[in-house]
Amino acid sequence: MITKNFYFQNSRWLSAIGGLAFSSAFGQTFFIALFAGAIRQDFQISHSMWGAIYATGTLSSALLMFSYGGVVDRYNIKTLTTITFIAFSVFCFMMMTVSSLWVLPILIFGLRFCGQGFLSHISIVLAGKWFVRNRGKTVAISGMGFSLAEAFYPFLFVSIMATLGWRLSWGLAGVILLIIMFIIRPLLTVERKTSSQELKIFGKQTGMKGRHWKRSEVLKSWVFWALLPAVIAQSMFGTTYFFQQVHLTEFKGWELQTFAAMVPFYTVTSLISLFGVGFLIDKYKTGRVLPFCLLPGVIGFTTAASTNSIMGAALAFSFLGMLQGISTAVAGAFWPEYFGTKYLGSVRAVASSTIVFASALGPLISGILLDNRVNLNIQFYGMAFFLLLFTLGLISITLFAKINDKES
Repeated sequence: MITKNFYFQNSRWLSAIGGLAFSSAFGQTFFIALFAGAIRQDFQISHSMWGAIYATGTLSSALLMFSYGGVVDRYNIKTLTTITFIAFSVFCFMMMTVSSLWVLPILIFGLRFCGQGFLSHISIVLAGKWFVRNRGKTVAISGMGFSLAEAFYPFLFVSIMATLGWRLSWGLAGVILLIIMFIIRPLLTVERKTSSQELKIFGKQTGMKGRHWKRSEVLKSWVFWALLPAVIAQSMFGTTYFFQQVHLTEFKGWELQTFAAMVPFYTVTSLISLFGVGFLIDKYKTGRVLPFCLLPGVIGFTTAASTNSIMGAALAFSFLGMLQGISTAVAGAFWPEYFGTKYLGSVRAVASSTIVFASALGPLISGILLDNRVNLNIQFYGMAFFLLLFTLGLISITLFAKINDKES
């Protein structure tokens, strides 16, 4: 019966979760980077200067996320979401009119905090809090919203930018956010409650040692520090790849619009990985999947470094999409599974701020390396090496961290 279908029964909340992730696009690197060439030209700044501006705004966003990510545990979701959408749209409208270089880091901060930071954070926290039995599937829905935005917006806005210019394109982004806000608000009027049957069958959503971990306790856990390098690397390197897309196309001799048309390869493999790994997590738990998280990135960055053909770019996009899909599914399920759900907003804020922090470092370091003649091919080989190295930490968690183990 369709009425007993998980997706049908929970369509209201799943739509909200996916919609929040989809709406985060205008604060994500893959979108902002589309405007890098135009911004650098308008303000007459170098790669390293643009990277520093981007890093300044993003690092500020990470600090605020760390401090205030826990408000998701305490305040009304509908109200928080509405405030975030309105602020997000205001920053988009301000990007349309910005004329002073010193204002640019402030606007980047606002875009990154509202988009990559808070809307993404709310989406993934709700997925972890609202669902137990089908958490993997729910996280996949959140990831699907993000992946669809990655596939849809770059190609669309490259065309819009060619017609309207980069400034009016940001104005359109602000309008789109306001429209989406009025669609999502009614979906959040009633929050989903985990059923007593789910809790009885699948546990009380506690983490290791059968309890809920506070943020201060998480920061003292070896499991967190074993995971941290992988979290940083995935965010830093993935962000850099999209951040440098304008320079990458120039370096490889590709057209930007043709390169943007390759993004669907990334989206398809990301979605397949999301739902495939989400299914595996629901069946076998997160630990079984952890050791394989970063391996597609090793192949993807090696391919990106070694190819000059546009089909090679499509292949690199495919493996990097797998990296994104697997990492999204695992990250959404890992924190509630290992550390419980009672303080999930606060705990997940550590991960969110770390991801934002890492996404700031990537473009900054890459820009400095480019200005010092370390080309993207060399950078991509380095990224592949570090992803392989940090896989060791994930293997250690799988082997030695036990859920509900009193001694773990």
